[in-house]
Amino acid sequence: MTISAKQQLTFTNSLDDNLDSIYLHIYPNTFRNRGTAPFEERELTSVYPNGFSPGWMEIHNVKVKGDVCHYKIIGTNKTILRITLNKPLNIGDTADISIEFTVKLPNANTRLGYGEETVNISNWYPILSVYDTTGWNLDPYYSIGDPFYSEMAIYKVSLAIPKDFSIAATGNIIKMDVDKDNATYWIEADIVRDFAMVLSKGFDIKEGVINDITVNSFTLGDEKKEEALQYGIDSIEIFNKLFGHYPYKQISIVACDFFLGGMEYPNLVMISKNLYEIEEDFPLEYVIAHEIAHQWWYGIVGNNEIIEPWLDEALTEYSTLMYFEEKYGDHIKEQIFEKMIKAQYENFTSIEPDKGEGILRSLREFESNLEYSSIVYSKGAMFLEELRNNMGDEAFLEGIRQYFNQYKYKNATTLDFYELMEANSEKELKPLFEEWLNIKVE
Repeated sequence: MTISAKQQLTFTNSLDDNLDSIYLHIYPNTFRNRGTAPFEERELTSVYPNGFSPGWMEIHNVKVKGDVCHYKIIGTNKTILRITLNKPLNIGDTADISIEFTVKLPNANTRLGYGEETVNISNWYPILSVYDTTGWNLDPYYSIGDPFYSEMAIYKVSLAIPKDFSIAATGNIIKMDVDKDNATYWIEADIVRDFAMVLSKGFDIKEGVINDITVNSFTLGDEKKEEALQYGIDSIEIFNKLFGHYPYKQISIVACDFFLGGMEYPNLVMISKNLYEIEEDFPLEYVIAHEIAHQWWYGIVGNNEIIEPWLDEALTEYSTLMYFEEKYGDHIKEQIFEKMIKAQYENFTSIEPDKGEGILRSLREFESNLEYSSIVYSKGAMFLEELRNNMGDEAFLEGIRQYFNQYKYKNATTLDFYELMEANSEKELKPLFEEWLNIKVE
């Protein structure tokens, strides 16, 4: 369960500053010790059913334009790779960076790790930190939320794995060769913000097509094979109609050894295999619709998921409600909103009163995943329902579509979202945003 890799990174300095150093996240190092693993204490038994298992990344060498250069592993839990350039990278110049590394996967039912049936390979390679108005973003792998923030890139990957494994991955498989022991894949992914894979010896693969997009469903047992594929097809069709066309050729829905409900990556969503085993269909459908909605909010329109997690999660949670509204009608959407969304928030605040900080908080400000999900997901969806009621259906939808079209392949902010919704509203939205987000809107 080790990955040996060589990465070639071509980075053009399109910033406003000359650069002396370049920073990349090396997330696997946070899995090295039990005390730094990105989970709450109560989650550890589910994540590590066989006891704690370490994971890490080893950097073997770094070169820029073929020349060895100085690098240092820094940051909380050694999750940042700082590359000191031999000469400054001026505005408009390009650096060709080569990194050789290995990754040890933990025996863990999480984003990065392997369980009984799947090998989950995500957040696994040195990924460029975002340089924005605050400088380089060097946040660690927090245990709450999805602590990721990344730019778009073009990925070309060649991958050799034991031939008895099947693969689900970001991007499109261009070709494949098989020899005595291994299968080698060539994969290309155009304009995505991450690259993830799931491997298994036990996948059953079903395929459907909607709007010229191939929907792949990777299941592990006999349960809900047809249903999972249909939920994926319906999600793509509904979100295409509501928000704008999904711009990639495929999406893969992948049953995994995963202790949570699901997790989103470009062109690929991880779904806990446990959801397929539940007799009721609703949990599986809800999680698949939610994770596919993330293809729009996070995948195509990005944001800083550390300091503004509400922006993708609340939009995604509300998009899931809209999926059920489109597919089953207003009454089903209202039931889910009242009995699930509002109920979770109200149940949480009955135990832990809302301190009034608003839904715009960074991951650092949350004390637990329960608080995070209750405020960011549930209260966030409640805010968007209030916003929709204030604006009216037509203006709300037009604002969302413009947000998608204007910030496609970019990173957006809360202010960007506010300005577009305000521009589409006949009513002033400033008081609503200030009340729910607890911010001052200028």
